[in-house]
Amino acid sequence: EPVLSQVNPNLNFPIGRLRINLGNGKAAHCTASVINTENGNIGLTAAHCLAKGDGTTFDLKDLSFSPGYNNQKEGPLGTINIENLAIPYTHLVDPDVEDYALVKFAFTDPNKGNARLQDYTGALGWRFDIGNNTLTNVFGYPALGDMASCTKDTKDGKHLGKWQGNVQKDDDYYFIDEVNLGDGASGSPLIFQYKRNEHLGYAYASHEAYDDGSNKSVSPIWDEQIFLGLLLELS
Repeated sequence: EPVLSQVNPNLNFPIGRLRINLGNGKAAHCTASVINTENGNIGLTAAHCLAKGDGTTFDLKDLSFSPGYNNQKEGPLGTINIENLAIPYTHLVDPDVEDYALVKFAFTDPNKGNARLQDYTGALGWRFDIGNNTLTNVFGYPALGDMASCTKDTKDGKHLGKWQGNVQKDDDYYFIDEVNLGDGASGSPLIFQYKRNEHLGYAYASHEAYDDGSNKSVSPIWDEQIFLGLLLELS
């Protein structure tokens, strides 16, 4: 059964910028999004945003998330640290497979109550049953690439871009033909039945990369057992 989105009564901003501190004054970034869970502090991204190529992961202290980040400014809640992460074991062994991951945010209710992050940001629903040729919205923080709403001078990874169109599916991947979503869009949620007035819908994949050879943006199909296992690790 699909998990529905959770609506915050005022404004939803579940998509945010994930910053990776590389040391020596350098940083990389990806996209992450808050998904609807009982825990309430869980987000979705790409595994390669959290893992180094050698099978180890970045130090948690070097990762942070700002939901609602846009126009070079932090979102309404500022920056939130990451408390834990869950990456498919198979990805750590072979970086080309199962490139999706979940993170747990170290969120404290700024109003001193017991509210969870998703009570403030809203949260995307999620599901495993999306077929071929599905109308989809993708949101992320691209540097370069083809995300339509980012004008050329704002494709700097510091502005939220969006793409809408039909996504194809093969045995292993969802893919967007002849579109490069751009560096920095890694981890961006592919959203089915996006509701513009709510900024919510169902996440069903997270963007991995643009494949030069085939001229496609690819997102691995989630293995339901693996995905639910990641969620269990963080719950």
